[in-house]
Amino acid sequence: MPEQTTTIGRTGEGEYRRLPVDEGGDVGYYDSGRGEAILLVHAGVFSDWFRPLSLELPRDRFRVVRVRRSGYRDTSPPARHLRLADHARHAAVLLDELGIGAAHWVGHSSSCLIGLQLAHDRPGLVASLTMLEPAPGGDLHGPAGEQFAAATLRPAMETFFAGDLGGAFDRFMHGIGGPGYPAVLTGQLEARGLDAARAESAFFFADEVPAVQEWIFGPAQAARIAQPALVILGGDSPHLTPLMAETAQRLSAMLPQARTQTLPGCSHLMPLQQPASLARLITAFIKTIPAASAADLVSR
Repeated sequence: MPEQTTTIGRTGEGEYRRLPVDEGGDVGYYDSGRGEAILLVHAGVFSDWFRPLSLELPRDRFRVVRVRRSGYRDTSPPARHLRLADHARHAAVLLDELGIGAAHWVGHSSSCLIGLQLAHDRPGLVASLTMLEPAPGGDLHGPAGEQFAAATLRPAMETFFAGDLGGAFDRFMHGIGGPGYPAVLTGQLEARGLDAARAESAFFFADEVPAVQEWIFGPAQAARIAQPALVILGGDSPHLTPLMAETAQRLSAMLPQARTQTLPGCSHLMPLQQPASLARLITAFIKTIPAASAADLVSR
């Protein structure tokens, strides 16, 4: 166990630990299994998006590290605003501390952007990128993203800054997952999981939304990313959240090596709707990546 970590408890994912990253901040993580490393880095709003997926990944095939990013749940409150590049750097600190040369990054929404940033800044740490419906940051933002901002994001932010966290959470989650989102969350995370998600969403509205809006990413940055990439779109998203299809198309155009796959019967809530199917997709994708390719990335 790395010397700086603090062990908090143990679950089906192994021990939960926290690692200091900078200026009094820390990240939480679970680490279990053996084999090629998969780094599960959650989206914004709340930190347990990937808990069901983590439990579906085979520990005899993969070393699975599920991260709780700085600012969420029981991590120490950050001393300053965190850019997406800061979150990427925190992931690098964790991978370095754990002695993982390169990991397969699995991200969702805003954490896809963090993965792209890490692949740009520290390419040797990223063996591949699996991106579940990337958020519309940088040049990935288009007309559908602007429509979503007007209809959902800005009203949710106004509600948050008016002091109504529960209302902001409901408005945003309804916008990305439809009116049935509470049943999806409670079905996988139970009622207390929904309550915890609502409570920890304050960091998302206060800090992460501005970080996504500040993020710079376009063809120049994309040209430096050589890792194999898989972009996954929910089958229900084109009509429920058109911005997700638009963002996936824009990213795929910038990353010619990226494959795009649609997962039927789910939306932006896919990590909670189809965790077993996602685990199979991720496993199959990683199997297509020769070990030599990962080693080559580490040597760059």
